[in-house]
Amino acid sequence: MAHYFGFIPSDELKILIKEAEQIIESKQSVDYYPYRDVLTKQTAKDLIDNLLVGLIDNIPNPERQAAMSKIIITIEKAADTLLNILLGKENNEEIMPSFNFLKDKATFIDNEGVSRVGFKLTEQQAQKIVEGFAAVTPESVDAVKFRAALETMNEATLTHFITRFAETLKLGMIKRKSVPMAKAAIDKGMSMALNKLLPDLPDTSMNRLANYYRPFIVEKSQ
Repeated sequence: MAHYFGFIPSDELKILIKEAEQIIESKQSVDYYPYRDVLTKQTAKDLIDNLLVGLIDNIPNPERQAAMSKIIITIEKAADTLLNILLGKENNEEIMPSFNFLKDKATFIDNEGVSRVGFKLTEQQAQKIVEGFAAVTPESVDAVKFRAALETMNEATLTHFITRFAETLKLGMIKRKSVPMAKAAIDKGMSMALNKLLPDLPDTSMNRLANYYRPFIVEKSQ
């Protein structure tokens, strides 16, 4: 069995994916880069919405909700700045590696036949995530294991959607060097979110968080 991280795309992202596929498959005589850029930015928005924004409703404390909202805004700005640096006008041939990545390495079909945005986890990543989620039950909570699971999931997601995606782009030296710095900034924001969110949460709240994240991990036969 293999494990995947993935979420069901928003209606807006579904439309953009379908539109981009139709344009490429029909080989329309248009510039591809605007479609790649808007698709990439919407994918980033969906990621943040699923990993962070959706959590706010599961946080009972208004002060923590407010703190999370501020952190999310910081992460959104960092992601937007990175994409504005990396994306831009390129010829259609140069765009294809990015489209192929988004199509073949950033989507999969789950066990119910539903298309998700996501990727296959390594065995080590999957083991740590599954063990961490299993450590949160109504009877007992191991906060250390759960935090390790969330950190592993976040790191795997950032590596895939930032580092690996950036490898498909035709970048100069300066832009290429900006990728790990931007990833580090976003990673720092994600860590801040966990630091604001997890400490001193009661077991009932930890269970709500675990239940929120569990559907993002899909087990499939190889």
